[in-house]
Amino acid sequence: MKNLFVVGLFLSAVFLSACNRSPSGPPTLEPKQYSFTGAGQCDTATNKGVNIAVSYFLLKDDSKAARIINDSLQRLSVGSIIGWLDSTTVASNPEARTNIVKAGSLFVADYEAMMKDMDKLGGCWELKTMADTVYTGPNAITVKVETYAYTGGAHPNTNLSFYTFDRKTGRTLALSDLVTDTTALLGVVEKAFRKQQDLLPQYNLEERGYFLKDGKFFLPANIGVGRDGLIFYYNPYEIAAYAVGPIEVTVPYEQLNGIVRDIWF
Repeated sequence: MKNLFVVGLFLSAVFLSACNRSPSGPPTLEPKQYSFTGAGQCDTATNKGVNIAVSYFLLKDDSKAARIINDSLQRLSVGSIIGWLDSTTVASNPEARTNIVKAGSLFVADYEAMMKDMDKLGGCWELKTMADTVYTGPNAITVKVETYAYTGGAHPNTNLSFYTFDRKTGRTLALSDLVTDTTALLGVVEKAFRKQQDLLPQYNLEERGYFLKDGKFFLPANIGVGRDGLIFYYNPYEIAAYAVGPIEVTVPYEQLNGIVRDIWF
């Protein structure tokens, strides 16, 4: 009986250790794809129709952390569609928040309603989203989600977002999880930004055409963990005019000593 008790304790310890252990190797990814191929698909001859293509992936892992990450990836994929819908439409169709097919059908319905009211405008609507990994380490995985959308107007819209997940818990990491000092980080990134854009330290960035109130620099909304350093990505209109395009600055980790939390890299 005593031996059985000891064996039980040993097995329990092994089980708890396995549950708390971080993933060791790169994750296995399962590609996912959604596309709209209905009768209303974009026709370049008539310049009418609508195309939707969403490409993402899920982790092939049955751990709790992987399930949480997969839930996040699915929400992001669906969100890339419903983000273009009217909030009232989404509120009236709550299943669209989690069902990519429903979200796609509402996007198509919006196009058809627009064409009914303004048929002479013509033009196809297009929505393309692609999610891919940027970095995978023993403790963290960073995903970028790129979206291209054209729903009429002078030009299409593009957007890129980074999401970094804790591989042990599945939690989405905030900037404060990645770095210890955002004030010091701001100075390092501004220096790298000015070097990339060929701007001398004494130049006022606002006067040079950047969208900076009183010339004060700021960190972008999207910061990702890369192989060689932290990636700082400014989407069009975030810090400069659309014509400038997106601005991506990578700061090597050796320049971030004492600022980044090494646990994630």
